[in-house]
Amino acid sequence: MELFFIILISFLISFTWIYYFKIIDLFEQEKTLHIVVTFILGTIIPFIIYPIHDYVFTPLGISDSENPLYSFLYYTLGVGLLEEVIKCIPLIIILFIFQKAVNEPLDYVRYICISALGFAFGENIEYALGYGEYVLLGRSILSVPGHMFFSALFIYGLIEYKYHRQNVLHVFKYVFLAALAHGIYDFLLGFELAILGVFLNILFFFLLISAFVTILNNNINHSPFYSPKKIIDQEKVRKHLVWFYIPVLLLILVVTASFKGTDTALSVYLTLMFWKSTILYVLIVRLSRFNIIPLVKRKVKIEFPFHYKKQPDRDDFNLFFGILTVKGESHNEARLALMYQEDIRVVPLNSNKTHLTGNSDGIIEQKISVNESSIYILKLYLDNSKVNFRHYLVRPKTIGISYTEQGDPIVSLNSLDVKNNNKLVFHEWVILKQYKSKS
Repeated sequence: MELFFIILISFLISFTWIYYFKIIDLFEQEKTLHIVVTFILGTIIPFIIYPIHDYVFTPLGISDSENPLYSFLYYTLGVGLLEEVIKCIPLIIILFIFQKAVNEPLDYVRYICISALGFAFGENIEYALGYGEYVLLGRSILSVPGHMFFSALFIYGLIEYKYHRQNVLHVFKYVFLAALAHGIYDFLLGFELAILGVFLNILFFFLLISAFVTILNNNINHSPFYSPKKIIDQEKVRKHLVWFYIPVLLLILVVTASFKGTDTALSVYLTLMFWKSTILYVLIVRLSRFNIIPLVKRKVKIEFPFHYKKQPDRDDFNLFFGILTVKGESHNEARLALMYQEDIRVVPLNSNKTHLTGNSDGIIEQKISVNESSIYILKLYLDNSKVNFRHYLVRPKTIGISYTEQGDPIVSLNSLDVKNNNKLVFHEWVILKQYKSKS
């Protein structure tokens, strides 16, 4: 019975993230058969690690060491590189068997991550049987997403080479970065660094979250099936992750209490959830917030998934009593995306002092990126004939009160000063109301 619950919990953890990909894959869904085959291959193929260790590594003396340098090299090359190569094998098989399955950049990340989730499924069972069910708590928050992060880095160089005409060295660059990231993560966990190791591991995991989101966002932006009317529902993503994680974590608690005792279960939870709950919060929020702009590619860089914001928006997700804000597309930016190519009413926020003559009709024609922030091109009609118009640039308000009680976004109305190096000139704040014009 204990084995049954371990398998069940391990599967639910992996399934949580498999379904996550279904939600964020906006433009072209994958067939269930392809997903199932990839997951099974990801679970089975890693068994070849054992003979590699027994017949290659052991005779060559490749193993963990008390020497920090040797230990780090082992975790990077003997563990990280080996596991990432093995997790890539199911993707290669899928490319040969189902040749039409992988037809957009995100597919490469999705399939290698599902392979990684199969890998993590088998690894979770092994660790739970060896150390106890309670290890699944930490692994569900750190190790399982971590396997996805490393695999996404591993394959991103190939995506850059195939879709963005980067040098073939990019492929090896990201293979190295994936192995290095995996090695750093395992080294900080495995080497005796006490509290310092835990703290550094948390900080490093935050960096991995940012890199993963950037990779996902870039690939979604470059989908050949892009449609501006399709956006990722932030709330839906967060609800999915929350409502899957809550029962999984509770089930781990119940199973641990049943087989290891209530005292063990509670002590583990009080110790681990104190700091891992913060990690889970950032993980769920950041992985739900994307800024989808066609053909925009941001650099994968070393950054945290949160930042200091002097005046947070009322819908921002904050950390440490509001000192830090989790990054990502705001409520207003997501709301504006839904208005794309729809008739809207432009209403000055201050009717007594307005650049406009009054309420006007308009339509959002395009979404562009300027300095990694979203700006929308608004065609504003100057009369009821809709023949005469003027273009403005609107930018979502992200500080303080940013939308009305009805959910209508407040945006800045701007124009370009062509005589001053196309400087953005602010005119006023306006409310955008979506409506259907009378026929």
